[in-house]
Amino acid sequence: MNGTIRLIFALLLTFSATPLALAAETTVSVRLLTEHSPPGQYLNAQGEVSGVTVELIKHVQRQLGESGTPELMPWGRALSIARNANNVALFETVRTAERESWFKWVGPLMHYSIKLYGLKHRLGIEATELSLPGKLIACSYRNAVTAQDIKRFGFTEGRNLILTSKSGECLDMLIYGRVDLMAITEYILPEYSKDVTRAGYELVAVRHLTERKRYLAFSPDVSDERIQRWQQALEQSYRDGTMRKLYQPVYAEPIIQRLEAFARKQHKRTPD
Repeated sequence: MNGTIRLIFALLLTFSATPLALAAETTVSVRLLTEHSPPGQYLNAQGEVSGVTVELIKHVQRQLGESGTPELMPWGRALSIARNANNVALFETVRTAERESWFKWVGPLMHYSIKLYGLKHRLGIEATELSLPGKLIACSYRNAVTAQDIKRFGFTEGRNLILTSKSGECLDMLIYGRVDLMAITEYILPEYSKDVTRAGYELVAVRHLTERKRYLAFSPDVSDERIQRWQQALEQSYRDGTMRKLYQPVYAEPIIQRLEAFARKQHKRTPD
């Protein structure tokens, strides 16, 4: 009899502990880390972390009853913290084969193309016909996965590839004639084009580099149940128009449509 009572008691503890553990986990704020990367995330005039991706994440937090304010820091430092600390989420993180096992993934937050661009007056109108690397010098952000894409065309750091530590430095060097090529994402192209036009020049596409997706990357200790709640809430924001309302003022329509199509596809796969 005593053995039976102990077994029943143990089972009751098991079944009751799961929702309690999940509730306790949700009350502990995830530490959100990001870098300066407008229009997704940046410091506004009040010194607060702002941006359309930040606002989307805040919306998901409200839907889940979670809290936490994003911290903005250099990407290398944020990545190091995310890999070595618990209860952390890093955004917007490019998902690669190497990084796959480092995190648990929620997203995508973005889906876009990347191309190599140069200045038309330096490269000519037949820029897509140029042989790479030739005598050209390329530029990329040091901690970006895109640097590896550029290297596939024969560019080498220290010879004809300059890697910068701050976002935006490559554009300055391109305008001042210190480099010939730089990678520009689909979503930042309109803003960069305006900057180049103001300087009296014109951007020209040289090569397609890749398609890229960015995610929220959670530390492995975060429970699968919590990851699933974040994923579902994010996809719902794509279906109900919340993401579109936030993204539309700053991102091109194809970027928005890709995320909406993803959410519809995922919804069809989920049984009622």
